[in-house]
Amino acid sequence: MQLRRLLAPTDFSTRSELSVNRAALLCRHFNAELQLLHVVDDDQPASVVDQETQQARSFLEGMAAEVSAGLDIPPKAIVKAGDPFQEIVRIASDNGADLIAMGAHRKRILRDVFVGTTIERVMRTGNHPVLMVNSELESPYRRILVATDMSDASANALRTAKALGFLDEATVSLIHAFEPLARGMMIHANIDREKIEEHIVQELSRTRQKIADFISKNELGDLQYDLRLEDGPTFQSIKSAIDKEQPDLLIIGTRGLSGAKRILLGSIADAVLREVECDILAVPPRPK
Repeated sequence: MQLRRLLAPTDFSTRSELSVNRAALLCRHFNAELQLLHVVDDDQPASVVDQETQQARSFLEGMAAEVSAGLDIPPKAIVKAGDPFQEIVRIASDNGADLIAMGAHRKRILRDVFVGTTIERVMRTGNHPVLMVNSELESPYRRILVATDMSDASANALRTAKALGFLDEATVSLIHAFEPLARGMMIHANIDREKIEEHIVQELSRTRQKIADFISKNELGDLQYDLRLEDGPTFQSIKSAIDKEQPDLLIIGTRGLSGAKRILLGSIADAVLREVECDILAVPPRPK
């Protein structure tokens, strides 16, 4: 499977403009169909909803015409009335979208709140990969960083990104947070420093082999990648790798329960989606 159909919701903000441009670029690269969506809030008088719907349709059709250059399939403009995040999830499902591309959430001055934003709710309740566009790039993603903890969520994120074609022409680096569990106890027990360093080297070697086995067993054996083992907690390791690698795209898997109880990766994913400045592809668990 390669990217065939991409849904790009827009609220006509500058943030959405970035995501629409990125969506159009991806559709040109993969020869995919672009669907533009605007949702009019239906919690208003009917006359207001009708007027905003007409205005939005005119504006969205103009936007579709602007980004149509180089697209083999003319972009489709869709205007719906309802709750934005519910309509985005529904339209993506009804229209068979492979990916949803959205602009980053609004940054707050005092505290950057991610939970409760439209994009967070789409990620939390939907079953589609969501591309959060933070930056303005003029070429396909060339440097990709994938956060992995060797979980099912990480495997699913890698398989999905590969199936969509994101990894085909990119330099791929895997980032894994590495914390030798026995190091603290060895230091506390006044073990010789050389023995501690020897233990860490052995643990690094075992971790590299575990990741190689993880890649192989998840049918990713042909994946070409560099491995970064960062010493420290998961989020700090991801952030450190981003600062060093300067990737165009970060890929993470999300975990969760079914229905209303679904959560993201918890505080790690929340921090990543809230604080990281590069584009992020968040891949939810596969529906059971």
